[in-house]
Amino acid sequence: MPLIEEAEDSFTVRAGHTQLTFKQANESKVYHFAFNIEENKLESAVRFVRERTGTLSDGQDEIFHFEDWNAHACYFHDAAGNIVEFIARHNLASQAEGPFSIHDVIGISELGMPAAAVPEVVRYCRDELGLDPWRGNGISFQPVGDEHGLFIVASQDRSWFPTQTQAEAAPFIVTIAGSQDRRSVIPGYPYEIITVSQ
Repeated sequence: MPLIEEAEDSFTVRAGHTQLTFKQANESKVYHFAFNIEENKLESAVRFVRERTGTLSDGQDEIFHFEDWNAHACYFHDAAGNIVEFIARHNLASQAEGPFSIHDVIGISELGMPAAAVPEVVRYCRDELGLDPWRGNGISFQPVGDEHGLFIVASQDRSWFPTQTQAEAAPFIVTIAGSQDRRSVIPGYPYEIITVSQ
């Protein structure tokens, strides 16, 4: 991905219409994040990943069909051991010619937000940030937002699919579009969300 900025303890890359900054930390935490990609490029994206690292499997599949989400996805580890996902969302139909390249990344579309009490965090996201629940069970797994951008609120006693890696709270700062300029910290968690009015 194109490098935008680099410092001694961090660097920022462009991921489609979004930006992603990695910052050096004193302790190792595993994050889950996903990129929307051109929806006709998933099989080609798997080949792209295989040429650079291994894909993650559930022991049988490396391409996963999420029928309720109308999407296909593949997973892999980045260099820091985070669980990264390329997801082709067929409700966001887009077609591009040729084999998958990094230019087929549309943007960051998911960020894991592990929580001890999923309903409480979901309620805060709805009431304070205006992010509605989206296709989850509301108890142990509840994305909030929409297909362009989701926080994956998952119970801390779950593993990040398709691995056995336990979901754990890991600090992040996210800037998203919102109805007003505001900086929020999810109570009890190291999650800072900055909303910027458009």
